[in-house]
Amino acid sequence: MSERLNQRICFNFYQGWREITSFYKDIYGNDITPQNVYLLQLCSLNKGVTIKQLSEGMGLDSSAVSTLVARMEKKNLIKRTHGIEDRRTVFVELTQEGLQLKEDINAKADLLADSMNINITAEESKVLQSIVMKIKLNREPIERSQARVFNG
Repeated sequence: MSERLNQRICFNFYQGWREITSFYKDIYGNDITPQNVYLLQLCSLNKGVTIKQLSEGMGLDSSAVSTLVARMEKKNLIKRTHGIEDRRTVFVELTQEGLQLKEDINAKADLLADSMNINITAEESKVLQSIVMKIKLNREPIERSQARVFNG
């Protein structure tokens, strides 16, 4: 069974993701996940980012981002505010604690990258990027066929 799993791309990516998450915990501590880091970085690019913008930037659906935002808000890393012109629009921005954490994360970013990339060549990195892009392209025919089924 294990041999068959190792031949599946999705299983190998899952295993890789678990290892990447372990690197983050080793470098940043148990409370920081890759998703936390990405969200902090996206929030720091512009003051007042919407959930939709975060969702698009992270490649996650809005409900997953909202859950992540709620967790980080409880830790006082970010805060949500409602738009003045449209109260339905929710903006997310870093708190002072969030800014400090982002600076701490940035200070250790090279250590994280260097640790993860020790045994990976530039060519292997390019191959991985190519594989990820091919997987993304493979989803497009499925998305089109699902749209036909749902839209008639």
